[in-house]
Amino acid sequence: MQTMTMQTASGQTASGQTGSGQTNVGASAQAILTTKGVTVAYQHPTPWAPETDWACSGSDPDQFFPEDELTLARARQVCSACPLQDACRALGIARGESGVWGGVLLVEGRVLERVPVMGRPRKKVTAA
Repeated sequence: MQTMTMQTASGQTASGQTGSGQTNVGASAQAILTTKGVTVAYQHPTPWAPETDWACSGSDPDQFFPEDELTLARARQVCSACPLQDACRALGIARGESGVWGGVLLVEGRVLERVPVMGRPRKKVTAA
């Protein structure tokens, strides 16, 4: 039997014992490890390509969560030059991500053509 120690997102350490292929970690660590974001990231890991770099590396992350069409166009422009655009798009859809992934605007993994407009829809005028 081995003792396993891991650090949680809050900086706390959790330890447990492993044996016969099972892991026994603290409740807070287990809660973190079983969240949707963590489990999906393990199922669909970000590819590492040392010979190629992501075009968005070093860019302002906020531009990939656009609130208007101009910001969406800027994000798409960054993505258009990326050699990993197709892999990024597939990864965003598989993980159910939101934001711009591979030049496509996603909301929980669904492709949107335009930035959603917040607020009430316009009233339709009917002929009297």
